[in-house]
Amino acid sequence: MKSHPLHIIFHSHWDREWYFPFQVFRARLLYALDRILELAEEFPEFKFHLDGQTVIIEDYLELRPQKREELFSRIREKKILAGPFYILPDEFLISGETAIRNFLIAQNILRSKSIPSMNVAYLPDMFGHSAYIPTLIKGLGMNSVFLWRGVGEKPRDAEFIWKGPDGSRVLAINLVHGYGNLMPVVKENESIKFVENYEEFKKFVEREVETLLKRSNTNHTLLMAGSDHTFPSHLLVKFVRKLKEEGYNCKISTLEEYAEILENLHLELKEIKGELRDSRHVPVLKDALSARISLKQKSHLIERALIKVIEPLMATAYLLGVPIDFDLLHYTWKLFLRTLPHDDICGCSIDQVHREMSVTQDQVLQLIQVMRCQLMNKLTERFKAAESKGYKLVVFSPFPRKTKTIIEKELYLGLDEVHEDLTVVDNEQRLPTEIDDLGVEGCIIRNSESFRLFNTAEEEYIRDFLVSEIPGQHNIKRRRIKVRFEAELPPMSIKIFELRHEKKNNNDKKIIEGNTVETPFLRVSINKDGTLNVEDKRTGRIYKNLCYLEDGEDIGDEYNYSPSKTPEVITTLGRDAKIKVVEGIFGFLVNVEHTLELPECFDFERGKRADKKVSCPVKIFYFIHKNSPRIDIKMNFENKAKDHRLRVCFELPISSKTHIADDYFGPVERPNTIEIEDTEKYVEIPENRYPMQNFVYIADDRGGIVLSTKGLREYETRASQSSVTLALTLLRSVGMLSRAGLITRKGHAGPEIPTPEAQCLGWHTAEFSLYFTESYSIEEAYSFSESYQALPVVVVDKDVEDVEFSVLSIEPSSLILSTFKIAEDKDGVILRLYNVAESEVQGVIKLGWKPKKVETVNMAEAPIERESKIEIKENEITIKAKPHEVITLKLS
Repeated sequence: MKSHPLHIIFHSHWDREWYFPFQVFRARLLYALDRILELAEEFPEFKFHLDGQTVIIEDYLELRPQKREELFSRIREKKILAGPFYILPDEFLISGETAIRNFLIAQNILRSKSIPSMNVAYLPDMFGHSAYIPTLIKGLGMNSVFLWRGVGEKPRDAEFIWKGPDGSRVLAINLVHGYGNLMPVVKENESIKFVENYEEFKKFVEREVETLLKRSNTNHTLLMAGSDHTFPSHLLVKFVRKLKEEGYNCKISTLEEYAEILENLHLELKEIKGELRDSRHVPVLKDALSARISLKQKSHLIERALIKVIEPLMATAYLLGVPIDFDLLHYTWKLFLRTLPHDDICGCSIDQVHREMSVTQDQVLQLIQVMRCQLMNKLTERFKAAESKGYKLVVFSPFPRKTKTIIEKELYLGLDEVHEDLTVVDNEQRLPTEIDDLGVEGCIIRNSESFRLFNTAEEEYIRDFLVSEIPGQHNIKRRRIKVRFEAELPPMSIKIFELRHEKKNNNDKKIIEGNTVETPFLRVSINKDGTLNVEDKRTGRIYKNLCYLEDGEDIGDEYNYSPSKTPEVITTLGRDAKIKVVEGIFGFLVNVEHTLELPECFDFERGKRADKKVSCPVKIFYFIHKNSPRIDIKMNFENKAKDHRLRVCFELPISSKTHIADDYFGPVERPNTIEIEDTEKYVEIPENRYPMQNFVYIADDRGGIVLSTKGLREYETRASQSSVTLALTLLRSVGMLSRAGLITRKGHAGPEIPTPEAQCLGWHTAEFSLYFTESYSIEEAYSFSESYQALPVVVVDKDVEDVEFSVLSIEPSSLILSTFKIAEDKDGVILRLYNVAESEVQGVIKLGWKPKKVETVNMAEAPIERESKIEIKENEITIKAKPHEVITLKLS
């Protein structure tokens, strides 16, 4: 035993906020880091790991600025280990690009302070792990990752090789007994403290080492001395010294040192692939995906706006020579990342934490609105022309390929100005246009929450407000209208349209008699209960009763859903609804109104849902596109009930054992049914309930359905021999942070604290879309979802020339644009794409400018070599992409 190398890591897993709000935990952080610096001074051998989170340094120094040089000195000496990330997020509630920004932001901070970063990934308490983590870690220039939850039996070894879909291989170090396996503590009354007897400590160490060696492929053992919010113990440091004096081969080490030793052993390890969500030994707390769901929706909007609008818009402006405010973007990303630690974005903290989180999210959206207005101001200034008549619509297209889409823009008109005949014109060609009269308003900044929306009338005021010497008048009567038009947008471009008064604008909408409508693609019947029967005219396949609501009790907590022993489920099937169908230029709008009579709460004393009912109004808006096999769906509903879960369901006549959902840099395949023989062996019952980034695709050779959602991350599949039912979670209403006695999970997941606001009472909005494919096509699924999720930017101007500037285009459709942004060193732009095809493809990237230099870089934007060289000819790049390969180019 004494000869086995023991590597002891002093650390503390630091949730910035959880069962106390941020400022309370930060007050404890001050004590913790003060103690750490004291120990670093007292014990030359002492080292401490800052939980992989750079934000801890900022949180501490904001109130301890006098400790700055002392802290930085210890980090430079590698007595305190910082980085590599800014925060520890939940992997399934952020995108791959946000994960990269989490790394880049941290590295920029550490570099600016001239302090080193740890070069291994530490993911100790994520609620499961994405299949693309090996791709991410390798792409960021690291070779090793430490993890815990989700590994389960796949394998149970302390070390294994984890392979990503693209073939990236990393050394995975499994914290088999968690990140606190060297926590010898005793309970005294209501307190917990470290053991004070050395012999007890030594026995604890020997037992733990003996157990872990059975799981290890080496004779090295990793002992994690710390846990949630713990202080490092003087006594434990002295005990480690005494072990060493007695001849034990032990040392206070670092995660970097440990990973390097294992890498140099060149071990023959098991290789595994795929996501890690096994809950046999440790719960993955999977239903945190749907706790406080409105926070997830807002986070998804922020993510899409930053990655798919602001960054490419900035890159476009940069290429046109427009000055860029890099500091504002950096600050916005940091503020957003501070809402993403797992206990925040998972919705599993106390109510106060999430109130503050929601306010921070709103601040991020406000900054996004400011950046949008600033950038469009600068771009329109770039295209200024002599005074012209009429309005111009300046549109930024975020699409990487030519795309036909419906574009909307609000604007104000004078009271005397005619609006009914307004038409959008492109190169003297009149485009299909609808004008909605939204009424006369007495204040032109009527919507105080316009930052949550795109292309509002208020943004025109903000554009001027940001730059004018004297802010414009507020209380002016104006007519607010919404212009809606369909146009083919060039790829990643700025394009100008005219808004003219035309005599012939067929803007009439008509009410449809009967409840069946037809497009070139679909025949849709609206049933009396508001569900849809859809026939795909291309294949003859009929989908029945799509979009019914299903509500059941949820007696779980913020981490896990749990039914009762006597489940009661209520659906809208067969319940009459009010239905109205209106035909417009672009499609059919179907309004459906329901009233759900739901039990007021769960009666825990009786073990069943309450007899008293509450009326919950539901409004469903279907928009059936004429020019696409697509139905957009928006639901507004008021939740007056407690202790329940509301879902929308789609029964699909598809016989399939698996389905596809999108993940960080490509698809992941999952079973429609999880077969478990003995659930008693599991700490948390495995269920076929899963996370998605943006969409889930269920299909066979005759096609199927893509469901793309705006921030609704949780879905479930239920399969039979001839069909698959897809259930999308709209709301999960619970009242406890953690609760014991669940059917779905053993034991607690956190403190048993009431969280009444997690019942999510009040009005909610859910948005998602269905797309019908006529054959199996993952490329079509991605193209549709990107189109549905896209956020084209439109502003109104008068004196701009008619220009069309396309920055880039990417072909073929199997190459998905992941990011287009300015490089971190501000010397060029970064273009990242990935191949979702199962075969190698040759891609062509056409640029709107001729780059001086094109180089392949990794996700950390450091130069790397590729097996396959890229070909450059003028402004065209040809590149070969292997199956699931992620390619990052720097264009200078």
